[in-house]
Amino acid sequence: MGDGFEDFLKSELAPPDRTPDRQFAMRVRAAIALEERLAAHRSSLVRGLVKQLVALGAIAAGLWWVGKAAPVASWFAGSPAVGLGVLLAAFGLLLALVGRPEGRAVGGSLSKLNGS
Repeated sequence: MGDGFEDFLKSELAPPDRTPDRQFAMRVRAAIALEERLAAHRSSLVRGLVKQLVALGAIAAGLWWVGKAAPVASWFAGSPAVGLGVLLAAFGLLLALVGRPEGRAVGGSLSKLNGS
């Protein structure tokens, strides 16, 4: 008797039969594909940030090590303004090299100027 009642409830409470909503399914698939692309882009941005931070750390460690050498340290002690200027120029060069978009050569825009 319980099985007959369950069958009755299932038949009465079931949604009406209808064709699948293709537009809804396409919107859901598009949203999933967009989220996957965004996740891949986010992970590539994080990888790029980590690479740049490692490069900045390596350059800073190299500059610190060179700055500890006796001739360079005495030169910086004699004229701190010149030392600061050299460090700022080195930092600007570092930003120009590390901050460029991935896959683009340093002189990439020059090739357009000379017609090649």
